[in-house]
Amino acid sequence: MRIVTIANEKGGVGKTTVAVNLAAALGLAGSRVLLIDLDSQGHATQWLGIPKDKVNPERSAYGVLTRKATVAKTAVRSGEERVTLCPAHVLLAHVAAELNVSIDGVFVLREALRASLPFDFVVIDCPGAKGAVVFNALIAADLVLAPVRAEILSLEGLTELTATVEKVRERFSPHLPPPRILINDYDGRSAADRSIGDYVRREHGAQVFDVVLGRDAPLRECYGAQQSIFRYRPSARSAAGFRELATEVREVRDV
Repeated sequence: MRIVTIANEKGGVGKTTVAVNLAAALGLAGSRVLLIDLDSQGHATQWLGIPKDKVNPERSAYGVLTRKATVAKTAVRSGEERVTLCPAHVLLAHVAAELNVSIDGVFVLREALRASLPFDFVVIDCPGAKGAVVFNALIAADLVLAPVRAEILSLEGLTELTATVEKVRERFSPHLPPPRILINDYDGRSAADRSIGDYVRREHGAQVFDVVLGRDAPLRECYGAQQSIFRYRPSARSAAGFRELATEVREVRDV
């Protein structure tokens, strides 16, 4: 089982979009996928058709992190092929305090995922902030996938994430490679986007995925339809991009 954590310490870079549609792409390619929503806003949970106010806290990612539930007991089917969801709950916003009082609080998710689970991939959607919840997701990970937009603030979030991953490697997970970078929401007609995209590839080289996800109206619309891009508009450019991303993720040697 491979664990892919989607993270960037800056909001608005497309983490949830990548998490949901990568999970769907992996599922369509034949893998059994668990998507864990660790963001208290619950956007991935709502995207897959589950209202946040209908989630039982003890059958959610909050329940897993507070050791009130196993991962298996939180799992619910989604409408996406071979994709199962561990939903978010609003109490995730307060779980950091509960984790910090425990000496092993940053290892809870890794321990929970060591159980025998019927999945080939786990995809974890993180909040755009530092803290014990994100540390749990990084420590559990085999691969950290960092979406970035072609803008300075997004790159600052990547720099902070890279430093955090290095701390995790030094203290907790020596096997964890540096983040793999996905250029997202890219407009090739924009000189600014091209300049920043070139900079990212020049500075990070092989850490950058070959696929680039461009701006795509159907991808923005499918959240409202509570469907992945593959169900909403399978012919969209972004659907082809996510299929390519899923192939690259499967081929990453570090995972």
